[in-house]
Amino acid sequence: MSLIKETPQAVLNFRLPVNHIPAWNHLFKIDDRYLRVKLKVRHLKNTFVSEDGLVIKNGLLAKGSAPNLGFSSYDSCHYFSHWRTGLEQALVSKLGRSLKRLKLDANKQYLLVHSPWFSYYFWITECLPRILAVKAQHSDLHLIYPEVWHTIPYVRESLELFPDLRREVIPNHYHIEVPHLVMPEVKPWTPMFIPEQTQAVRALLLKWAEDTPSQFGTKIYLSRERAARKRFSNEAQAEKTLSELGFDTVFLEELPFKSQIATLRDARELVGITGAGTINAMFMPQEATLYDITNQDYLHRKQYKFHFFKMCNMLNIRYAVLFAQPERDPLVDHYSKQNLIFDPEAFSTMYKQVSQL
Repeated sequence: MSLIKETPQAVLNFRLPVNHIPAWNHLFKIDDRYLRVKLKVRHLKNTFVSEDGLVIKNGLLAKGSAPNLGFSSYDSCHYFSHWRTGLEQALVSKLGRSLKRLKLDANKQYLLVHSPWFSYYFWITECLPRILAVKAQHSDLHLIYPEVWHTIPYVRESLELFPDLRREVIPNHYHIEVPHLVMPEVKPWTPMFIPEQTQAVRALLLKWAEDTPSQFGTKIYLSRERAARKRFSNEAQAEKTLSELGFDTVFLEELPFKSQIATLRDARELVGITGAGTINAMFMPQEATLYDITNQDYLHRKQYKFHFFKMCNMLNIRYAVLFAQPERDPLVDHYSKQNLIFDPEAFSTMYKQVSQL
């Protein structure tokens, strides 16, 4: 089923999952809340910025400095916890001795693009869009660069795309006082995709990696075997089944960033457990298919927003979902972190169904 919806920002091509059934109607709906988002670039004077990117101005948490601060039912609200943490850090680093604090140069303008949530997913969906929002001003800005970013290859490699943007390295565990801060607002909710941002980052990175060849075929399985959590408890069975269906097993964390992009750029089919690596589906061509394997508890828990489904809609990528039984390890502190059990018969049946559509 397809519904083309014209919007001021983009054409949202809403299509239900390829293997949709009526029992999932409550999960997959048109979500156009991004239309009410008008992100600004804020210029703030004499602010406190924590090591995690929290911004305190006049004792309050600066609007747009972190996602998930609102009070709507879209996702959990973290305003009070962030405000308390940031304010405590501001006061203790100024008045006490247990936290370190630096005052930055009053003659420079500093760019902030990170927030308390940080991973590969957040780099792609929040940090890069914020850098792009002020691209015309890069020569006048100094990116506040957390020292830990030196250890993250995808950060180091993708920052090569912005040669005019200078970097100011902030030592680990230091909080800072910034006389002149340029802060592009972050999108309000982590599971929200804004079409213009998504398409701009996709175009930028595909252009960057256009001369990089893929080492794999057009059918890719993103293995989480080496991940600390949320992997298949029967990984060997998953690899065997998917190999028989023609899928190459790929460990993205072992590839340079450009090679990761090239791998998905040439993929026509992608299989993976819902996780940070699923964001790489944004590099797939139109009408490619994402097979998203996720926790069956999401069938009745409202917390999960199926944001990769929404991303696929925006990019005209086919989306199919398989709900897998979780391991239910009592030592795992949250249901979303549970390992999943791969069901060869269920996947093969879904794959055959989707392949024929």
